[in-house]
Amino acid sequence: GFIGGWIGTMFFGWYLSRFMARFTWMTCPTNSFSFFPSKLECELDPVFEPATNIFPSQVFELIPTPLVQMMPGVVNMCMVDGDSSNLTACISGEPSHSHHHFELVVKNLYPVQIHALGLSLFASFVAPFGGFFASAIKRAYGLKDFGKFIPGHGGMMDRMDCQFLMALCTWVHYNTFVRMATVSVPKMIYMYKLMKESDQEEFLRQISQL
Repeated sequence: GFIGGWIGTMFFGWYLSRFMARFTWMTCPTNSFSFFPSKLECELDPVFEPATNIFPSQVFELIPTPLVQMMPGVVNMCMVDGDSSNLTACISGEPSHSHHHFELVVKNLYPVQIHALGLSLFASFVAPFGGFFASAIKRAYGLKDFGKFIPGHGGMMDRMDCQFLMALCTWVHYNTFVRMATVSVPKMIYMYKLMKESDQEEFLRQISQL
C-alpha cells in the first residue's frame, strides 16, 4: 500500500499539475473573495508556461546505465576523439566516440510539473511521519485526541496530521525554488490597504524619498 500510494501520488501530481496550470484560478493570485467571482487575468509566472526543459545530466548518473538506456527520449552524448568541447550523439561502433553524458530534452513541458514531482515525493515518503509529530504534541499536553468532531477518529486534526510537514515543505519549496522573493506588487497593495490612514501617509512619504 505504501509503494502503491507513492506511485499513485507521483502519477496524479504529474498530470494534475499540468491540467490545473491551464486555469487562471489556479495560477493567478487574488486577495478578494466574492460569491460571484469574475474572470481572473494576470501575467503568468513562467512556471505555468509550456517550455523546453533539459534534465540535468547528473540525475542519470544516479541511475544504472542499462535503465537509462531504456528510457524513451534519452540521448547518449559522446566526445569525439576525447575532446569534451566537441560533443555529438553517439553512433554505435564509431571508434572515435566515447561516452560523455546522457541528455534528455522534453518539449512542451510545464515547469510546475517538475515541482509537483518533488512535492509528491515528499508527500509519499516524509509527510506521513507528521503523525508522529502530532502524537508528540498530544503526549506533551496529556491529550488522547485533538477533538471529537469525527467520533472514533480523534477529531479533524487527527485526520490531517501529515499536513503539518506537508505545509512546511510546500512553503520552503515555494520560497526556495519557485519564488525567490515573496514580495510582490499585489501583496504590497493589499498590505497598504490594511494600514491605518496615518501609516499610509507615512508609507507614501517614505516611498517619495526613494
